[in-house]
Amino acid sequence: MKRRAFVEFSTAGMGALLLPQPILNFTSYLPAEKLTFGIVADVHHGMIPDTQARLESFIAAAQNRKVDFILQLGDFCHPEEKSKPFLQTWNSFAGPKYHVLGNHDMDLGSKAQIMDLWEMESNYYAFVEKGIRFIVLDANFLYQDGEFIPYDHGNFYVDSTLRTFIDEEQIEWFEGEMAASDLPVIVISHQSLWHYQSGVKNRLNLQGIMEKHADKVICCFNGHNHIDFHHVQNGIHYLEVNSMSYQWIGEQYKTNRYPSELLKDYKWLAHVAPYQDPLYAFVEIDTKGLLAMTGKKSEWMSPSPREAGVPVQPFGNQYSAEISDYTIEF
Repeated sequence: MKRRAFVEFSTAGMGALLLPQPILNFTSYLPAEKLTFGIVADVHHGMIPDTQARLESFIAAAQNRKVDFILQLGDFCHPEEKSKPFLQTWNSFAGPKYHVLGNHDMDLGSKAQIMDLWEMESNYYAFVEKGIRFIVLDANFLYQDGEFIPYDHGNFYVDSTLRTFIDEEQIEWFEGEMAASDLPVIVISHQSLWHYQSGVKNRLNLQGIMEKHADKVICCFNGHNHIDFHHVQNGIHYLEVNSMSYQWIGEQYKTNRYPSELLKDYKWLAHVAPYQDPLYAFVEIDTKGLLAMTGKKSEWMSPSPREAGVPVQPFGNQYSAEISDYTIEF
């Protein structure tokens, strides 16, 4: 039986909308059990002073909900001694915990170093929870002179055309995973597999593979852009998960929201617009083909980007201090 997929979401001033999407056939790929998990993106430990408290709030909420597992979408922390108490908070969750590599996780170290801290066995991998296959990708490669070069000690701060690639070996592995899976699939990455400005550069390869197996793909989740957005392209749902912590506003619009003495330890504080409360989301997938994501809402720490003079962003890039609620029927 074929059913029409849809996404229902709410944003400030818009209310709830019902968007018809392409018809997909998931009858053969419905999960056997209800699954719940917590998801957080771009915490950026070390960037603002209260990331420890923000993460503690998420872990407490996840444990209260008794979710099956938790997932962080990258830009989590650096491989430094001062990150260990922060990581201990993450590890205090009693259930399974999954990591995704983000570009800034390699600002001060190598992939091997951050993977060792997080106890990751591979930079890309797949796992199964209650009849759903999750495929985790690593887009943290430069592509230069015909070579894929892993991010290492901030080497991606170069010409933007050279960064945010997925290497060919990983793409071949991904194609095999998609072809072999007899379960519904959720694809996870730090950088977007659709975004027209800051997405994975060779994303068309990944999109083609997913579209070939669109009857298996529930959706894709990513962080990186610090935005709250949903996009559907050729039958594939892409969900952008907003940062737990802040939006970057840069040098031109910098303002001082914190005591000046904090700038000694957090030199970029004036360049970010933090949210008053931590943002995160919980996802529930039932056995009848419904994914429901419940997001956290907050407000800007004053002044907001608009108050600081930041212009309104184009569609698909809008700043907000929230994660919306989304429902996808598959």
